[in-house]
Amino acid sequence: MPLSLTRRQVLAAAAATSFAPMTTLGRNVIPTSSRELWEWVRHQPVLEPHLAYLDVAGAGPTMRAAMVAEYRAREAQSYRLATMSTREHWVAETTRVATRVAEFLGCNADELCFTHGAGEALSLVAGGLDLNAGDEIITTSREHPAALAPWLVLARRRGVVVKQIDLPAPLSDPEQVLGLFAGATTDRTKVFLFSHVQCADGALLPVTDLCRFARQRNIVTVVDGAQAIGMLDFQLRDLGCDFYAGCFHKWLGGSHGTGFLYVRREMLERIWPLAPRALDSISASSTAAADVPAALRKLGNLVPQLWPALRGVESAMELQRQIGRSRIEARIRELAIYTRLRLQQLSEAEILTPARPGSWGGILTVRSSKHSAADLTTVLTRGHRVHVRSVDWPGSVQGAVRISVHIFNTHDEVDRLLQGLDRALRL
Repeated sequence: MPLSLTRRQVLAAAAATSFAPMTTLGRNVIPTSSRELWEWVRHQPVLEPHLAYLDVAGAGPTMRAAMVAEYRAREAQSYRLATMSTREHWVAETTRVATRVAEFLGCNADELCFTHGAGEALSLVAGGLDLNAGDEIITTSREHPAALAPWLVLARRRGVVVKQIDLPAPLSDPEQVLGLFAGATTDRTKVFLFSHVQCADGALLPVTDLCRFARQRNIVTVVDGAQAIGMLDFQLRDLGCDFYAGCFHKWLGGSHGTGFLYVRREMLERIWPLAPRALDSISASSTAAADVPAALRKLGNLVPQLWPALRGVESAMELQRQIGRSRIEARIRELAIYTRLRLQQLSEAEILTPARPGSWGGILTVRSSKHSAADLTTVLTRGHRVHVRSVDWPGSVQGAVRISVHIFNTHDEVDRLLQGLDRALRL
């Protein structure tokens, strides 16, 4: 399918069995055998033909079913503008969407707030907590700039202290992380900020252990989950965190510009809204007010603005549900292990991702002491039609090459990557 979809093509695709209706993919559509399933999956994301796309950690392609669901929703919203613009409609639809997404994420609808992405969700937390001059935020030197920026701004505005821990690379043991956070904790520490899956090297941090340690000391935990939703099979309620920010347009394959903030129910009273218009949109005495999920009501309800895109997200979630989230994680790990075994054959490539089983998922990061990451990625793209990402690496002028594999990738694409990387490293 071409990259630019016309209305006729979208409607024709919507009628095909490989696309999902608004709420379900239908029965007997997804193959049952693994070989047929992963071949079928290859055709679900909208991607440039013949390109080995290995950069979901940077930006994920949208699933065809999600794209069709979003288009249908936009068409319905315009066609039914008179009936869909009522307060009653959006109260009901807000509750429905929040409930369905919360079931997938493993939390309560009252704990869920929709955003345009993980960065926006993290900004809501940084701007909404009562923090004073001298209060400490402990984080790492590997956080995504969008995750770190709100706290650095807060440091300039309010005088809070942002302490960045240098994590070893590769991590040899998750207990290292807990030990470093514990060692940096003081009586002034108010917040732990860290990633579920680190975007730089793909390391899985011990979220549950860090949250348990913080809870015992009344320290707020804020988790950047941009790289985890759609890659790992887990439930938010099991992590024990206070806040969790995620996006739907990377590993999930949902519509771009969609994300969420999870607020543990007990923490909702401790965060201030940055866009409090939702507090005035429905009268507190209204009987409909009780039906609006609490976090959306307090922090701002974007469902009316994001509704078509969120319909795409629902479709992407349904796709994952029918395939099986555990099966998706297993397939990602299988491809990542195969990639790692191939990378270990390259003498010029230093693997920065942890080697311990279970401490990494679908992201692998490597670097060369002789070649810049930017040059290597350019050679791979131009000469081998393989797209990976060059990333900055602390203390390294050359940077590093980040590879992320997903269920629509193949072993042949990994082989193509390694052949190209081997040739580039020999230059």
